[in-house]
Amino acid sequence: MNNIVYLHNDPILLELDSSVDKKAGKKMIAFKYFNGDERLLNEYLKDNDYNDCNSTFKDFYIEPKSQLEFSF
Repeated sequence: MNNIVYLHNDPILLELDSSVDKKAGKKMIAFKYFNGDERLLNEYLKDNDYNDCNSTFKDFYIEPKSQLEFSF
Protein backbone atom coordinates (compact mmCIF):
# COMPACT_ATOMS: atom_id res chain seq x y z
CA MET A 1 0.00 0.00 0.00
CA ASN A 2 1.65 3.16 -1.21
CA ASN A 3 -1.07 5.69 -0.62
CA ILE A 4 1.04 8.05 1.50
CA VAL A 5 0.11 11.71 1.28
CA TYR A 6 2.89 14.19 1.98
CA LEU A 7 1.69 17.44 3.50
CA HIS A 8 3.88 20.47 3.16
CA ASN A 9 3.31 21.92 6.61
CA ASP A 10 6.89 22.97 7.23
CA PRO A 11 6.67 26.17 9.32
CA ILE A 12 9.91 27.56 7.87
CA LEU A 13 8.74 27.23 4.27
CA LEU A 14 5.25 28.51 5.10
CA GLU A 15 6.70 31.54 6.87
CA LEU A 16 9.04 32.30 3.98
CA ASP A 17 6.24 31.92 1.43
CA SER A 18 3.98 34.28 3.36
CA SER A 19 6.61 37.00 3.69
CA VAL A 20 6.44 39.96 1.35
CA ASP A 21 10.08 40.99 1.64
CA LYS A 22 11.95 37.74 1.00
CA LYS A 23 15.37 39.10 1.95
CA ALA A 24 14.14 40.39 5.32
CA GLY A 25 12.09 37.21 5.79
CA LYS A 26 15.18 35.06 5.29
CA LYS A 27 17.11 37.10 7.86
CA MET A 28 14.27 36.80 10.36
CA ILE A 29 13.86 33.05 9.82
CA ALA A 30 17.63 32.51 10.07
CA PHE A 31 17.60 34.37 13.37
CA LYS A 32 14.54 32.53 14.65
CA TYR A 33 15.41 28.94 13.69
CA PHE A 34 19.14 28.84 12.83
CA ASN A 35 20.72 31.21 15.41
CA GLY A 36 21.25 33.89 12.77
CA ASP A 37 23.22 31.68 10.36
CA GLU A 38 21.87 32.36 6.85
CA ARG A 39 24.21 29.75 5.37
CA LEU A 40 22.39 27.02 7.30
CA LEU A 41 19.05 28.40 6.14
CA ASN A 42 20.19 28.32 2.51
CA GLU A 43 21.35 24.72 2.92
CA TYR A 44 18.00 23.83 4.49
CA LEU A 45 16.13 25.46 1.60
CA LYS A 46 18.33 23.65 -0.92
CA ASP A 47 17.68 20.31 0.80
CA ASN A 48 13.92 20.94 0.64
CA ASP A 49 14.02 21.97 -3.05
CA TYR A 50 12.73 25.45 -2.33
CA ASN A 51 12.74 27.72 -5.39
CA ASP A 52 13.68 31.27 -4.56
CA CYS A 53 11.11 33.74 -5.83
CA ASN A 54 13.45 36.74 -5.89
CA SER A 55 14.76 35.93 -9.36
CA THR A 56 11.32 35.94 -10.97
CA PHE A 57 10.42 39.50 -9.99
CA LYS A 58 12.23 42.44 -11.46
CA ASP A 59 12.42 45.86 -9.95
CA PHE A 60 10.74 48.35 -12.23
CA TYR A 61 11.25 51.87 -11.03
CA ILE A 62 8.57 54.32 -12.02
CA GLU A 63 9.22 58.02 -12.27
CA PRO A 64 7.05 59.78 -9.68
CA LYS A 65 4.50 62.17 -11.11
CA SER A 66 3.56 65.49 -9.66
CA GLN A 67 0.58 65.66 -7.35
CA LEU A 68 -2.68 67.00 -8.70
CA GLU A 69 -3.55 70.40 -7.36
CA PHE A 70 -7.09 71.66 -7.26
CA SER A 71 -7.88 75.33 -7.53
CA PHE A 72 -10.78 76.45 -5.38
